[in-house]
Amino acid sequence: MTHAGPASLTLLPGSEQPSWPALHDLAFLLAAEAGALAGRLSSRTAIAVGDLVRGMNCYYSNLIEGHDTLPVDIERAMRADLATEPRRRDLQIEAVAHIAVQAAIDGGALDELATPSVLAVEIHRQFYERLPESLRFVEERETGRRIKVWPGKLRIDHVRVGRHVAPSPEDLTGWLARLDEGVPERFGRAERPVIIAALHHRLLWIHPFADGNGRTARLLSHALLRRTEVGSALWSVSRGLARHVEAYKSYLGRADAPPQGALDGRGVLSDGRLADFCRFFMAACLDQVRFMRTLLSPEALSDRVREFVAAEAAGNRLDARLAPLLERAILFGEVPRAEVPFLVGTSDRQARRLLQPLMARGLLTGAKDAPLRIAFPLGETERLFPHLWAPSSVESAIAQLLEIEEALRLPQRQ
Repeated sequence: MTHAGPASLTLLPGSEQPSWPALHDLAFLLAAEAGALAGRLSSRTAIAVGDLVRGMNCYYSNLIEGHDTLPVDIERAMRADLATEPRRRDLQIEAVAHIAVQAAIDGGALDELATPSVLAVEIHRQFYERLPESLRFVEERETGRRIKVWPGKLRIDHVRVGRHVAPSPEDLTGWLARLDEGVPERFGRAERPVIIAALHHRLLWIHPFADGNGRTARLLSHALLRRTEVGSALWSVSRGLARHVEAYKSYLGRADAPPQGALDGRGVLSDGRLADFCRFFMAACLDQVRFMRTLLSPEALSDRVREFVAAEAAGNRLDARLAPLLERAILFGEVPRAEVPFLVGTSDRQARRLLQPLMARGLLTGAKDAPLRIAFPLGETERLFPHLWAPSSVESAIAQLLEIEEALRLPQRQ
């Protein structure tokens, strides 16, 4: 199969599409609600939540690819506590690689990479350079041939993904140059989430790498959302997509189709089906913003801290007097050590003894004379952040999308 030239690849659904006003409204709502999320936490607590979300994003992004690494194994890998079984160990290393690349994104280390393709190549390079040799190969389905995956290098083989035949390897640079015309900052604020959603599909359609395209695309989306001040370290694109993984793959596949008639755009691909994917992608993002907003409500956090300490005290794992200390640490990010005896109602010596389980479990950190800072180890999040690791079949993405549209009274695409 041959494709028309890169100029035929549309980067935004046409404004003549019936759903274009709905996309604008959904993009505006996503940007507004995501922007309000960051102000709910102290800066120190936001850092701790960001560390937690990176682990969560890694878990869900790899889960979409069929790599199910348990949160406890991810946490152990972050401490260099690797399993002896080779496959399990390699997946732990893969998880650490994913978290490291997202940490670089969240820390602004890749901000100078202005265009989507250059950023995607760097994300792929940094991810694959950290992988064990066993995960740097992909097996060709038809022949069983093992193909080497080179970090940050474009593929040199022809590929088919399901029914989609990706562009020829010799044409990849031209297609990626077309992708780079979609730099989100060149668009109006109401269009930026839409173009980021569209770029997500377009990168996967081009399929520039021998393997790792899905995780690269999701990390790229995270980076572009963050850069346009819609995304942040406080919520995860991948969790929203993984919770509706079959719908995610279905919408991606549908958007690979050619125009469905004379009114479906003049490009090589369907404008209407791209609009459908963008709408699904932004709805999944909005779902995650709202989920984290509820989870990070100070009132709800305080309630869960008290419930957590009470349950741990009942099992003789923590002292019940620690509840005010842990609550203050979560709400303010840190607690001066001089305040600890007052908060737990004991002497200084006894307060240090009561602190030991929290320090040992990683919920509080800090050098001897430094303030105590909150942290959220992945293995300690079940009660403090319920449903964070929910299975992918929690609810239908389509039903959720219809609820959002009903709330906004948006027109539905036929």
